[in-house]
This record gives sequence, C-alpha cells and structure tokens, in this order.
Amino acid sequence: MLRRIGIIAGLLVLGALTSSALAQTAEEEIDALCAASPQILEFWHGFRGGAPRETLENLTLEYNRLNEGRVCVRPISQGGYGDLSTKILAASAAGELPVLAQGYENNIATYLKAGVVADLEAVGVNPAGLYQNFLQAVTWDGTLYGVPLNKSVHLLFYNRDLLLLHDDDLAELGIPLNEDSVRVPTTLDELIAAAGALTAIYAEPVYWFRPADLATYEDWFWTMGGSYYDDGGDLVVNSEIGVQALKQLVELTHDRGVARAITDGSFINQNFGTGVFGFAFDTSAAYRFYLGAANFDVGLAPIPGGSAGTHGASVFQGTNILVFNTASTEDQEAAAEYINFMIAPATNAVFAVSTGYAPIGDEAANLPEFLAYLDENPDFYAIVDQLATTQFEPNLAEWGQIRFEILGQAVVRAVLQEDTAQEALEAAQAEVEALLAGETR
Repeated sequence: MLRRIGIIAGLLVLGALTSSALAQTAEEEIDALCAASPQILEFWHGFRGGAPRETLENLTLEYNRLNEGRVCVRPISQGGYGDLSTKILAASAAGELPVLAQGYENNIATYLKAGVVADLEAVGVNPAGLYQNFLQAVTWDGTLYGVPLNKSVHLLFYNRDLLLLHDDDLAELGIPLNEDSVRVPTTLDELIAAAGALTAIYAEPVYWFRPADLATYEDWFWTMGGSYYDDGGDLVVNSEIGVQALKQLVELTHDRGVARAITDGSFINQNFGTGVFGFAFDTSAAYRFYLGAANFDVGLAPIPGGSAGTHGASVFQGTNILVFNTASTEDQEAAAEYINFMIAPATNAVFAVSTGYAPIGDEAANLPEFLAYLDENPDFYAIVDQLATTQFEPNLAEWGQIRFEILGQAVVRAVLQEDTAQEALEAAQAEVEALLAGETR
C-alpha cells in the first residue's frame, strides 16, 4: 500500500502548532494580522506552492498569532529560486531589500560580496542543536550568515512491487533482505547487478536518471570517493574519480543499457507508465510526487555504498534563511526571534513531517512524536539514516553558474555522447578556471 502523508495530519500528530484557520487561507490571515501590526517583516522565499509553501505559511501564521499586536512576518513568494535570487540582486542595487530571505549557500556568498548579509548570531539567532555540517556550509571566516530551512537529501527510490516479484532473481545475486523482507541494493555493485538482471527480464532499462540534475552525478562521484577540492584547496571538477563516475553513467546508459537517461526536461515521476521503473537517485522532497504518480509501491533507502556496510554519499539540497543588514536594528532583532521559532525542534519537526525535508537537528529528529510518525511511515527513516554521509556542494558565489552552465552541461554532453567523459570534464575545468580568474562571466 502506498504510504501517503498529509500536512494537517502531521500538524495534529505533533500537536505543537495549529493549522491555518478554516474560514481563511493562511495567506489571508497573515495579511490581516500584518495590517494591524506596528512592525512588519517581509520574508522573500522561492516556494511556488505545494506542501513547502503551505507549511511555511501555516507556521508563520502561528508565529504571527503568538506575537499579535507586536510584530508580523509576511512570507512573499518570488517565484522559483532563480527568480528569487534575481529579484534580491535587483533589490540590493536599488536599496530595497526585504528583512529576511531564503537562499542557497552560493546565493549567500554572492550577497556577502555586496556586504548586505547580517551576522545572525550577533543579532540574536541561537543555532545550538543544529547539525554542524549544515552550519559549516553557511559559515564564512567564522561568522554564521544563514541557518537551514528546507534541506533535502538524495535517496535510492525503488519499486517495491518489482523487487518482491523478482525476489528469486535478486537472491541469486546475493542482494540481502532489508527489514521489510525486500531485497534492496546496499552497494553500487549490487545496484548495477540488480538493474542488469531486471533489464534482461524486461528488455528495457530500469535505473532512471536525469543528466541535467547534477546531483545524481554527485551521488556517484562522492560515493566513489570524489572531492571537489585538491590538496591545495583549489576547486577541481576534472578529477580522476570524476571521470570514472561520469564514465559509469555513460556506460550504464549506452554499453550496458540498464540506465534510462531522461533528457526532455521532465521529472522522473512524470515518466511513470512509459516504461519499467526500478530505481532512481532522487531528492527526498520528491517523495510525494512519486507517490502521486506511481501505480506501484514506492520505497526509499539510503544511497548504496561503495562497499558493504556503508551508506553511499548524497548531496544536500535546499536553502537557508538569512537576514539583510540593510534592515533596521529593531527589524533584524525581530527577524532573529522569528528564525529561532522556525529552527526550534518542535517547529522543525512539523516542517519535516509536512514536507519531506530533513530534520535539521538531533532534537527534532528524536522527538517522540516525530519518531512515532516515522514508525507510521518507515520509508522516511532513510532520510535520517542518510544524513551522516551527505555532503554539501561548494559554497562559492560562482557555484550556481558552475553547477548549471559548466559542470552540469558537461555531464549532459557526456551522457548524450557528444563528448567523452574525459573531454567533457577537461572542458569544464578550463571554463571553471577562467570563471574563477575573472576572465569570463
């Protein structure tokens, strides 16, 4: 049976916060509260809709109710994340920044160059209890400039019905049973073997991936032991392991025929029904979309490891909350209060339950109510299990351009066999060096 999660159910289970009023939407009630508030803080974000936006608005509404007549936070969607960054840069140039915003690590690095980001601990944010790797990713020269909001991890998505149907074939490959008596690959070698066996049965590839999503390449790259930095601390995208990882994806697609590269811009779940889906590496935030599109039982597991007994590496995705120092001292301090509310364990547990994003600290992850929720939805244990071996992309201002326009396109060219893996990464390295040297934009 498919495991489905409801936002309101999550809120009721935890019991710490309330959902929006039935008579009004959360956005409408926030507008009414802000209209009567002496202090209004604009929070620009990049959630277009769905569970992330609804949950953010409901939690912000609860904060505003608790502070009615004193301060009101108004979340304002700016479209997608790219739209948000573009609008923030324009607002910075015009001197019209909001008080709070959402941003990736590389976005914060860009805003730091403009000198407009506040030292969060100096204005009153208390990050105690948050995972240190989250905080390290938003710390520059010992100063914290962001705290995690929505953090997702890549996981192994699998077709539970398909694996159960072919249990004997998988058993012959030595793939172990998990706690639910399903033979789920635990190493990259097991994944390749399982995909090969199922591909032979159905005469079509069963491991699906999107080359344009650099994160899938990164999952293989990091699990195989790769690093974006050399011993001297320089950014390197053309490494020996990088070439090996990219070759692996190319070979799985073209030589072994077990991988299906989705290159038309659609998401993996939008292709269900067009072939036999067995496995994919994808973000935990996509889980609901998989459930909504699949006519099979969707399972989650940590990324298979490079060797037995270890989980593979996954890329952290998602954004952080930051405060602009162009706001008044009073507004910055009020923003810190709101941030402390949002990163509090009870609030974060609601956010994680309602959206599929990862908890951002052990206390949230170990709340009895949250653990009870996981017991009811055991696939989500994979998110917690994956956290220890998950990595961040470089927090460089230039990383967005490198990720999408340089390295991301190199991966696509290799998978489409327009370049070899070596050629693609060599060209990417030259472009990266020119960009970082200021020779190109």
